[in-house]
Amino acid sequence: MSERGVGKSLSLEIGVWALAVVAAAAVLASLRYSTRDADSRLYSEIAAGLSLRSPREWVAPEGPPGSYIKGLFREHPAGIHFLPAALAQAGYPPLQAAYAVNAGYQALGLMLLWRVAAFCVAPFEARSIALLVQLIPIAFIYRIRANHEAALLLGLLVALYGAERCRKHLAFGLVMAAGLVGVLLIKGIFVAVGFLACAAWLFARRHGEGSNRNALLALALGALAVGLAAWGYEAWYRAVTGEPFWSLHLGRQLGVAARPRSGAFLLEKAANFLWYCPRVLWFAFPWSLVLLGSLVRKARLSAVQRRCEGAGRDGLRFVALFAGACMAAFSLSDRVADRYLFPVYYAVAAGGIALALRRWPRFQDRLSRLDVWHPFPVVAVWALTFALHLLGGHLGVPTIKVWAP
Repeated sequence: MSERGVGKSLSLEIGVWALAVVAAAAVLASLRYSTRDADSRLYSEIAAGLSLRSPREWVAPEGPPGSYIKGLFREHPAGIHFLPAALAQAGYPPLQAAYAVNAGYQALGLMLLWRVAAFCVAPFEARSIALLVQLIPIAFIYRIRANHEAALLLGLLVALYGAERCRKHLAFGLVMAAGLVGVLLIKGIFVAVGFLACAAWLFARRHGEGSNRNALLALALGALAVGLAAWGYEAWYRAVTGEPFWSLHLGRQLGVAARPRSGAFLLEKAANFLWYCPRVLWFAFPWSLVLLGSLVRKARLSAVQRRCEGAGRDGLRFVALFAGACMAAFSLSDRVADRYLFPVYYAVAAGGIALALRRWPRFQDRLSRLDVWHPFPVVAVWALTFALHLLGGHLGVPTIKVWAP
């Protein structure tokens, strides 16, 4: 496709997504939507409270009246609340602002997901991934929320896009750094997941086109940017509250995580790892089973490698490295939660979808007919599932209960 054609396609995609997100925001506002999820309600109320304060004070949100958070909110940095507070100050209903912004994070994430996937698979396959990951179980659970997961996934995708492009053009290291800083301001210490993702990607792609030296320099630039952002956030927080942030945040996060349940350290960590295994299989279902079924038997491994030669094999290698590293890292903590592996579910599903497309030509043919209408199918699936979630949650229509293992 020519540069002009690419530009027109991108403009169309942005325009269609913008219409969908604006329409979703209008519906959320008109219905005065609120979810039953406790964390989402808390974050929407925090953002609404910040909208009544000066932007200078947004770094130090407080628990809203009647919530389980008392005083200053230090569970995470306040970055997740900045855009909703700004939207509310612009006149949007304050208690729905976080849900509307989250819809925007999802749209941007899906736009970027297929572009990152396209580094390893054909563009048609990458767009099919963006279409089908919207139907995995974890996507139904987090369809309309006000918490961190969609923003976290977007930040990781920005970092991965920069990680790939910086191999040829070092300036894209700034994009990687921006993604990592975004994750820091949203999830604090969970920025470690961003570094795991970038390191796994650069290792998986080390034999691809571009310079490994550039990749290492960009990773160092990302670490420097995160350090400077953390220092700046601490200074801002102290200027507003007179108190430190990171020492208390890290103490709260790591203190609970490091608290042992018994003296059987290794058995506990193994049990934690096993606790996550069925969650990866279920929340990325059915594509997790496609991936697992293609890898468990040596007889099939060579066939998988033949289907995924070159960059495709790099993509599978990244999925394995990233998923394994995250599961092992989070297993060290005895505080376990489904949401900790949110990006892993999408990575595993993407790998399974790519394999399914190459394994079943009829399946590929059916999806190729939809791809002719890109970007409308991806946006239509998002809009339809969003609308069905609203109908089920707000109007009392029966909904699908997504079982959690």
